[in-house]
Amino acid sequence: MADSNITTYESSIQDGQPIECFKFVYGNTTYAYTSTRFDVSLTVTNGEFTSTEKYTANHIKRGNIKPSSQGDSSSVSVTVDKDNAVAALFKGSPPSDKVLVTIIRLHEQDHAAYDKVFTGEVIQAAFQDSECELTVKMENWLTRKLPNFMRQFFCCNIIYDASCRLNKSDYAKEIYVDGVNGLTLTAADLEGTADDYYAGGLLYYGNDVRMVSANAGKTLTLRYPFPTTPMGKVTVYPGCDQRFRTCALRFNNIDNFTGCPYVKPAQSEDTKAGKGVYWVDEAVVQRDTDGFVGTISV
Repeated sequence: MADSNITTYESSIQDGQPIECFKFVYGNTTYAYTSTRFDVSLTVTNGEFTSTEKYTANHIKRGNIKPSSQGDSSSVSVTVDKDNAVAALFKGSPPSDKVLVTIIRLHEQDHAAYDKVFTGEVIQAAFQDSECELTVKMENWLTRKLPNFMRQFFCCNIIYDASCRLNKSDYAKEIYVDGVNGLTLTAADLEGTADDYYAGGLLYYGNDVRMVSANAGKTLTLRYPFPTTPMGKVTVYPGCDQRFRTCALRFNNIDNFTGCPYVKPAQSEDTKAGKGVYWVDEAVVQRDTDGFVGTISV
């Protein structure tokens, strides 16, 4: 490894005693392991701040780093015990947030000199016998989220994103879970809420989040289960079906609506179409290419 911090030891057959450390970050939680037999402490400097990171000895190993080709991104496999805390994140439903990985290489002779050999995101977990193989991919610009605006009837925004501009905290509702049956939660706090008001919205339980599929009366249905059964208080946020009517009546956010009024929806029952206008209940709302919004007579 030319021009690295550990060149001297890496090039030496006699003195080289390689050690690798693996740092997994999931939300606000960090898991740090080393493949050597003893715990390893590293001094990390970040600008003016210096801290010590401790890596716990554990069964962990990696495969060779596969270089990128034809627009794909580099990847590496990391194998841990099936009961490892990181592997547990992938049992059942996938984790709510990204699991990021940093692989550090150093040598026993000098823990102050080390190299970061790989950083990426866990995109897949495969369990076999007593082990779990994690596939880690380096970010590639071709895999990043790109603008997806289209000339279509529905809004191109995702609710609460930078283009939608709704403040998610303004719509948060804390409810108490009275019971859980599979993907269905029951909460008396939901009584009086319009059906499907939370459909397409989010439900947070601790650090985990799941999308809401539907709600009716005192019940709320999730799209995927939580790693642990929700109990006590949870926070739920309403969803949006990306129709102009919902944007206007539920969120009063039509200034940020990005759909096109002259594109007919796939299902005719979604709105009255064909006159170049949006319909909201009894009113017809007109919007021109400069973003002007006003009500006109039928």
